[in-house]
Amino acid sequence: MFMSRLSALTAGRVSGVLALALATAALSAPATLHAGLSAPTVVGIVKDDAGQPIANAQVIVTQLSRVATTNDGGEFRFTGLPAGSYHLSVARLGFAATHADVIVPESGTDVRVAVVMHASAIQLSGVQVTATPVGSDPRDVPQAVTALAGPDLSRRIGSSVAQTLAQEPGVAMRFNGPAATAPVIRGLQGERILVLQDGNRTGDLSASAPDHGVSIDPLTAERIEVVRGPASLLYGNQALGGVVNVISNDIPTSIPTHVDGYFSTQAESVNPGGGVAAGVTVPLGSALAAVARGGARHTEPLREGGGTTLENSFYHNYYGVGGLGVGTTRFAGGIVYRAYRFEYGLPSADEERATIDGHRHEVSARGELALDNRFVRSLKLSATGQWYSHAEISQATGSTNTSFNLKTQTLDVLARTALGPLSGAVGTSGLFKQYAALGDEALTPAANSTGVGLFVFQELPLRATDGDPDARVPTLQVGGRMDSYRLDILPSDPKFVDYVGARRFDQFSGSIGVSVPVGEHVTAAVSAARAFRAPSVEELASNAFHEATGTFDVGNPDLRSEVNEGAEAILRLQSQRVNGQFSAFANTIRNFITPNIVKDTLVAGDAGPVSVPLNRVSQADVRMRGVEGRIESEVVPDVVLGAMGDLVRGEFSSSKAPLPYMPATRLGTLARWDNGTLSAGADYRHAFAQDRVPLAASAQDPAAIASGPYDLLDLNVGYALSEGARLHSITLRVDNLLDERYVDATSRIKSFAFNPGRNLALVYRVQF
Repeated sequence: MFMSRLSALTAGRVSGVLALALATAALSAPATLHAGLSAPTVVGIVKDDAGQPIANAQVIVTQLSRVATTNDGGEFRFTGLPAGSYHLSVARLGFAATHADVIVPESGTDVRVAVVMHASAIQLSGVQVTATPVGSDPRDVPQAVTALAGPDLSRRIGSSVAQTLAQEPGVAMRFNGPAATAPVIRGLQGERILVLQDGNRTGDLSASAPDHGVSIDPLTAERIEVVRGPASLLYGNQALGGVVNVISNDIPTSIPTHVDGYFSTQAESVNPGGGVAAGVTVPLGSALAAVARGGARHTEPLREGGGTTLENSFYHNYYGVGGLGVGTTRFAGGIVYRAYRFEYGLPSADEERATIDGHRHEVSARGELALDNRFVRSLKLSATGQWYSHAEISQATGSTNTSFNLKTQTLDVLARTALGPLSGAVGTSGLFKQYAALGDEALTPAANSTGVGLFVFQELPLRATDGDPDARVPTLQVGGRMDSYRLDILPSDPKFVDYVGARRFDQFSGSIGVSVPVGEHVTAAVSAARAFRAPSVEELASNAFHEATGTFDVGNPDLRSEVNEGAEAILRLQSQRVNGQFSAFANTIRNFITPNIVKDTLVAGDAGPVSVPLNRVSQADVRMRGVEGRIESEVVPDVVLGAMGDLVRGEFSSSKAPLPYMPATRLGTLARWDNGTLSAGADYRHAFAQDRVPLAASAQDPAAIASGPYDLLDLNVGYALSEGARLHSITLRVDNLLDERYVDATSRIKSFAFNPGRNLALVYRVQF
């Protein structure tokens, strides 16, 4: 009965979920305005060592993920916080991340707080909102996490989200040209990696095929967070291998005290052209703000190592955001509309070239209500409705080979809880999708899917803190989740008649982890987790030639859910002079879904039948093992040295045969001089040969291609300038200085294309 009622939401889902979100905001705001007239406001100021105010510092209420930015007097303000104790994490370019603790009483006068920041060449992560629902201190998260922000983001930012993250330990890039890229985490990719924007699914098809790209431009990011390893506990299906969250704060979580905005631009020589992005948040009073964002990217075909051009690898996108934010004494929320338009070419080994032309529209609403309840401290509701489509167009004829349409709706309700020393959250989520592929070359039938999940997460200090919120004590984190996912495959073409019907996948996910401080600056953590992924419609019901992979794909309607069970150990070092994280992991994935090239078959071509590999989707148990780490240390004032490395090995449990497209082992070093205004640095990375590849089942099997070793040397210089309320930063980079001609082991086009060559990049950003 429960499932049938939830499934009924699929009728008129978009209007329903958004109406519910807005109704919650509308109904709660007037009541809380009256009930909270005497509720205290948190008012603060951020200064440097010399007592000078710091503008454009980000202040984050970690438990609620609310963000404020200081004005030119260094001041910030939070209204509507429930009574209780809070960590305020503070970050700013050129300073070490720091925090302050505040206690908000039930009533009374404003709560005032002062924060002092210290200049530092080491960038420390002060908050992590993706890994847990309570905004845990990154030192206490028993899972490997990374946050790219500020100068680190400027030194890494590329033309796509995946390219921006590709140098992070444990993260690689699925490459199908500069536009069709996606993150690879610990050797897992596609439907096993979930990409979010501001905590919500992107609602595109980037995970379904290697020729599809992520519909987010990295220039929109204030911060990019990565969770490595299973994350199904919070996000359900598709988070079996990890999560990437691009945080742009399009819905303001607090009303600014001033016009808050940014302008960013990027130019590159390897993808000739560049991008631009801008945004403002304008207060329209003490309880309302307007949001506007926009940007574009226009690049020409990629320059490969050695100076050659990768034909038909151009990329164009255009995007805009508009909305409103509300902040009262007890309620914070808002609604935004996003539009994203894109066009890019698909590199090909032959003359049959195609262009992908598409768009994504989204309406996103979110509201959080502070409650006068000793157990449930706040209630958060978020909802999205998204409309995505793209067409794959033949450049020779101008005709559409295949078009894809995907409608996605999400509804999430989360209650943050507290009971004695316990803090955490309980929640429920709904995911509804309607998918269709049209055209003579459609790979799959149409399908509708419905997912419903319930979860609980709790955090418990294992030793008394004696009322000190800064106390570093061992912490236990535990959670569980139950998901029911249904996929209805619809009749749409006679070639798919054998696959029509309903499939249902019910699974439990869970995790348990302990973090233990080892001295003042070192934390050790261990965790164990169980996560799942339901098969996709492509894996269950394909029956056509797949141009992106060059194979004729035949689905398997008897597939079961993938189940990832594993453990991880982490050592973190974090102080004013050292920032490091090392992890080792071991996972067994039961029912791993994999391509299975069994022989060649003939398909129709313009000049007659063509022989292509036949792929019959299959399942088998696999094992994943790996280590990864990164450390930076300020060895003398303003001089930072560091090192990184990662290794992952994936193989089938029974045969010991290697999994396809496993990243190569990497080692690297870095050196940087940074005095807070000027910086200069160099990064060197060596990738070893990846010759552990599957045996070729076909002469045309792309997964059986080994990749050789390569060396990359990058240089960068930066300049930061504070000018009143404006903070300017400019970064000049030379990537792949030696113009190495190489291919990544994870590249899907390594049989005929090389990765980017030497690149001169300029990144400028101003915040105000």
